[in-house]
Amino acid sequence: MQVNSSNVQQLKTSISNPRVGHVVASINENVGGTAFFVTSLASAINNQGLPSNIFTLDYQEIGKQIVAENVNIYSYPATFLAKNMRGFHPQASHALSQLASAEFDLIHNHGLWMFPNLYARQAALKNNLPLIISPHGMLESWSLTRSRLKKFSAWLLYEQKNLNSATIFHATSDEEVKSIRNLGFQQPIAFIPSGVHLADCESQPSREVLTQLFPELAEKKWLLFFSRLHPKKGIDNLLYVWQKLVDQFLDWHLIIAGPDLIGYQEKLELLVEKLNLRQQVTFTGMLSGQEKSCALSNAGLFVLPTHSENFGIAIAESLAYGVPVITTKGAPWQDLQHYGCGWWIEDNQEALKVALVEAMQISAQERKAMGLKGQHLIETKYSWNSIAKEMANVYRWIIGGGELPNCVQLYNS
Repeated sequence: MQVNSSNVQQLKTSISNPRVGHVVASINENVGGTAFFVTSLASAINNQGLPSNIFTLDYQEIGKQIVAENVNIYSYPATFLAKNMRGFHPQASHALSQLASAEFDLIHNHGLWMFPNLYARQAALKNNLPLIISPHGMLESWSLTRSRLKKFSAWLLYEQKNLNSATIFHATSDEEVKSIRNLGFQQPIAFIPSGVHLADCESQPSREVLTQLFPELAEKKWLLFFSRLHPKKGIDNLLYVWQKLVDQFLDWHLIIAGPDLIGYQEKLELLVEKLNLRQQVTFTGMLSGQEKSCALSNAGLFVLPTHSENFGIAIAESLAYGVPVITTKGAPWQDLQHYGCGWWIEDNQEALKVALVEAMQISAQERKAMGLKGQHLIETKYSWNSIAKEMANVYRWIIGGGELPNCVQLYNS
């Protein structure tokens, strides 16, 4: 039998530098954490020598799509059906299958419960490609109880089959590993946290970038909430606690920043009125570019009183800017205690109140020292370069076998 040398070389190249197809429902900027994770990971993976591609739908009404440097983006406009039926788009499904047959060596699916996640599984099986699934917190118990009927229907129709078809799972926290195992899945799990872009401390914008838009922020210290507006994030608890503290901390102002995809801000604004906090709370909407950098680089404290997070990219971003963090044990951030860069508290109003009082009472110098510890944590543990190296090793192991990567956990019955 004659072996074609070019085919052998192509196989070797595929094993060492497999072509990765990332599938995600949306990379529009107002979607939040998952969109930023996928675009950042794809770019970082490409820098490791593995060709990266992103397949997605474009929901133009929720912001422009995030740019992913040196990454091929295959994007299909979200149709009326897609917008109203969880990304249902038969044309995109067909296109993904064709693309996978010619351009991908493996498929990395991000997120659950949407039709593009089904299309990822179908394309992988049809083309005999490995399938990696990153749930991105969507298998956490808190998330599973939300929209229970819709998720149960999706589970029966396709999601259980999607998860059973995974070659390997990717989890960003110990808690997510446990959630996957508690549902009975026995595939290997790659435990790799999310990465964070390191802040450029030399070019941080001045406070005026935001104070010109929101004059009430001038002459105040900023207590910053920065995440999508959603009941999961515990913003109502934050407002109830803030109402008890404003008279004690008149030099502080609460900023609530982030996209509102479900109309939740209106409910929060009514609560602000009810609590008589209109002069002490500012809703900025989604911030990006210089405005986002201004908020993070000039905040005195960051607070995320979440009920559930698989990682919490906003926490990591704040630490990268040198801002101490207060968050709950609903987020996997024990490192706040271990590195002395924040408060990791129980998920209740009393614990939040105690942490806020302590954090706002200490001196600015003490908060700055905590912030520097947070920056060190991000640089050593969460840089995209180190995250991409681990993920690239997982991809190569899936395709070529060999020694088990350190981050991969096998099932122990």
